[in-house]
Amino acid sequence: MGQHYRRGLLRIDQRLTRIDAWHNVAVIGRLKSRVKERVKARLRRALGSPVASEEPLAHVVVAGGTLADWTHFDQGEWNRRIGDLIEALEREGVRWLTLVPVSAGGSVDAESVSRLDATIDKALRHQRSRVEVVVRPEPDGRARFARVVGRLRTDDASRGVHSTASEQALARAVLAPAFAEPDLVVVLGPPDTLPTSLVWELAYSEIVFLDIPWSDISAEHLQVAVDDFRRRNRRFGGIDA
Repeated sequence: MGQHYRRGLLRIDQRLTRIDAWHNVAVIGRLKSRVKERVKARLRRALGSPVASEEPLAHVVVAGGTLADWTHFDQGEWNRRIGDLIEALEREGVRWLTLVPVSAGGSVDAESVSRLDATIDKALRHQRSRVEVVVRPEPDGRARFARVVGRLRTDDASRGVHSTASEQALARAVLAPAFAEPDLVVVLGPPDTLPTSLVWELAYSEIVFLDIPWSDISAEHLQVAVDDFRRRNRRFGGIDA
């Protein structure tokens, strides 16, 4: 009786050992798979991942003209400018379009800025499109970023919590109301000059320079920039070897 009992326990122990082995193999297999995916993701980021032609852009930023140039645009010109840019991006599946000036371009008085805001608001109400348009007439990106950080700290202080803003929280605040990081930044001007209006947005975006004035940009120009983007290997902030 004792011998049969011991044999039974031995068979049970052997089965449990095999089950543990199978379980460990499965777990190790899943871990290996996860590690491989992480390595592949890092390699794609380091070497550049080609942009699929059918993959829609989520967010495009256009930096063009100075703030002074913007104040000289009348209502009809703003309506046409925004309409032309939407026309190019709507067929690409773009969800967000953000417009910013490349710089201040000289002194602009508060009254001119106020009139500009009213003109832009009217132009945005004039549009009917799936593309959400954000227009920010702020030429100083560093000052804007500092205001965003200060507002987050103030909000945290009002709730009585220690300010520990995450990268995600900063991104949401800087990009609002858009909820996606820019894929493409189109800069109107020479390729040796970055816009002063952008800081955060330049980190992981692809930048395309078009050396044309703000007054001349059209749907065709923006399509050229999108086509350039499609041919690139995205490096998400990396540099060529």
